[in-house]
Amino acid sequence: MARTTRTRIRVLPFIQGSLSGVNNGVPYSVSNSGDAYRTTCDDSHGRPTIDSPLLITEIDRSNIVPTWGEYHSSNGIYNSAATSYIPTGGRLNALGPSLVPGRPSASASMTDLITRTNPSRPDYVPLTLIQDLVDIPKQLKDIGRLIRTPKRNLIHPKEVANQHLGFAFGWKPLFQDVRDMLDLQSHIHRRVGELHRLYNAGGLKRRIHLGKWTAVEDDNEWWETNPSFECQVARKGFITSDRWGTVRWKPDTGFPPYNPTDAEIIKTAKRVSLGLTVEGTMKGVWDVLPWTWMINWFTNIGAYAMQHSNTVPALPSSACVMTTTISKRSYSTKYITPGYSSVGGYATYTTKERYVGSGSITAHLPFITRDRLSILESLFIQRFMR
Repeated sequence: MARTTRTRIRVLPFIQGSLSGVNNGVPYSVSNSGDAYRTTCDDSHGRPTIDSPLLITEIDRSNIVPTWGEYHSSNGIYNSAATSYIPTGGRLNALGPSLVPGRPSASASMTDLITRTNPSRPDYVPLTLIQDLVDIPKQLKDIGRLIRTPKRNLIHPKEVANQHLGFAFGWKPLFQDVRDMLDLQSHIHRRVGELHRLYNAGGLKRRIHLGKWTAVEDDNEWWETNPSFECQVARKGFITSDRWGTVRWKPDTGFPPYNPTDAEIIKTAKRVSLGLTVEGTMKGVWDVLPWTWMINWFTNIGAYAMQHSNTVPALPSSACVMTTTISKRSYSTKYITPGYSSVGGYATYTTKERYVGSGSITAHLPFITRDRLSILESLFIQRFMR
């Protein structure tokens, strides 16, 4: 059977309930139509069995609380009565996924996956270490000046901004590099293990976490605007999106297969881990160029450039990016026609996606964390305050 796409759907209806009445002499009746639970699976089946795109969506409204009661207007023109009735908005409103700020596209995360698992990636970057050493005298000079005249220096906002940027781009990276160097042997040991697995029959399989993002909602919704029955709810939502990836690297050495000795593997692991490669030089040049740190906030150009590193000849296969997004929205009554009980409850919208396409260069608006915001504030003060 040839491999084809398919869609499978499973639904459960709402409990029985209705709203009936008269609006200006015209009778009406509404029942609890719609799906309390609905799940859809878009996938592929058949031969050959390969990694394929997958999308599972699950909508669960089964925890919406219905209303009971009745209403009679003073002039008798509008009348209504409800029995275990779920207002229209609670049953039929679009309950789709919300925008999650800062989350890159799946193709951009695929680039990140390939870059971070590439057997040729450097653990250390010599040019960055050299830049740290060159900057140390200037950083020590700034500290000496601050110690000599602390009050005069710390009282001026521009000097405070200078010190903050000096820590963010000077001392902090230096401390991280020193800590990494002290952990040199463990980095090399891990890389040796990776290369051993790479040259095994199955290749090097990696699974890494690519990020977790959250967002909140706070809004009001009209669930019903019937003249004899009105209902408005307050909606509060919390969205979480978790992403990870898997990939298998296989050696690209032609035929017959190349089986390096233990000595060759250890030598290669040291050279790659220490960044004594073309990839290490490229990453160092990118890191020391001015303002590339901000470019990496908004694009993945740096990761894309490292994606095709090939000091250790290897090719990725079976690369998949998985994303699970859960939107949970709770509802409480803000207004309901007198005579009816309150509505509320909660609903969830869950998606599970598998992306198997290629990586790409993308631009996106990043989520401005507290650290990033403080850097932007310091840059503004440094450039525009006298």
